[in-house]
Amino acid sequence: MIFLLSSIGGVMLLTAIELRWPASTEPSTRLVNAKVWALYAAVTYALVPIVGSLATRGVNWLGGGVFDLASWPIVLGVLAFAFAMDFGEFLFHRAQHAIPFLWRMHSLHHSDPNMNATTAARHFWADPLIKAVTVWPAVGLLFKPTPLILVIYASLSLYHYFAHANLRVNFGRLSWVLNAPAYHRLHHSADPQDYGTNFAGLFPIFDLIFGSYRRPTRFVQTGLAERPRGLLDAIVWPAKAR
Repeated sequence: MIFLLSSIGGVMLLTAIELRWPASTEPSTRLVNAKVWALYAAVTYALVPIVGSLATRGVNWLGGGVFDLASWPIVLGVLAFAFAMDFGEFLFHRAQHAIPFLWRMHSLHHSDPNMNATTAARHFWADPLIKAVTVWPAVGLLFKPTPLILVIYASLSLYHYFAHANLRVNFGRLSWVLNAPAYHRLHHSADPQDYGTNFAGLFPIFDLIFGSYRRPTRFVQTGLAERPRGLLDAIVWPAKAR
């Protein structure tokens, strides 16, 4: 409940800042995003922590988990787990753009014509469940996280709302260190020349290593030609998307 309230509070604050200093004044789809978020939140906050944690713990119980993070200093343990999870998210994100049936789900996220903080929750409802049974147990093969580390990592995911914000925030030459609105906006670009760039969720170093890094030097428009008209479209999106 605290995490959900923090998400709502963070989005409300970012939305207020966006409305005062918008990077783009294109029409917003925040109302559609809010409806999608309600369904997404029900899955994410009710099922994913349970499914993901059980999958990770299950892998650990079966003998997975080369490194037991309980014996590590908490800061080092959090960083190691966060990097491993973000690398898993990065690979999954690449797969979403390469595998047609995953793209049909993921394209709902990219269809927003004016990327903003609420876009961070504009995902097809099955996406988090797929990650819960792929990324989470894969990381469980490497690490045994403590409950505290899992809680801290969940809190770090709130940063994604900022990374999607409709703000002109650019880390410039340091854009390879941490994701930012300008960096991630390029990933959502409607311009084909920007396709296949900046997949990272938190740490762009993975884009740099795998050749998909592009430093943001210009402001771009976002979105796809096909968009959901409402919640029902979003619920059945893969059946409609091309």
